[in-house]
Amino acid sequence: MNSGLTWNKALHNIGIASLDEQHRQIVEQVNRIISAIKEDAGSEVMHELMDGLISMARQHFDFEERLMREHGFPGLEGHATEHLGLLRKLDMFNETLFFSDPHRLALLQAFITDWAELHLLKGEKDLGEYLTSRGLS
Repeated sequence: MNSGLTWNKALHNIGIASLDEQHRQIVEQVNRIISAIKEDAGSEVMHELMDGLISMARQHFDFEERLMREHGFPGLEGHATEHLGLLRKLDMFNETLFFSDPHRLALLQAFITDWAELHLLKGEKDLGEYLTSRGLS
């Protein structure tokens, strides 16, 4: 298992301070979950961490979609569909995961790491460029 994600401001910031801060906080929560997996944390701790991640993701997605709507971002529909799918998967992991099963924990770690790397750290660049071209920062 990897040791978590490293936030790199130069690589990961998209140029919108509020979104960058939310992304950084989500990455920190993903890293807390990865640490808890490595430390064999109990189910109660894991559910608490997952609840926190789901809450952060839901708030972030709502905020991001509001910005997209307000500024006419052409990729809103695709992003909103992706967000809904991600929330459903996070909820499913949290509701059905037996946190004592190392194989399922490995799946959870892979999923949240991929989500954070692909969606938050790489997939948001187009949104950042669009919003900065509209004068946001």
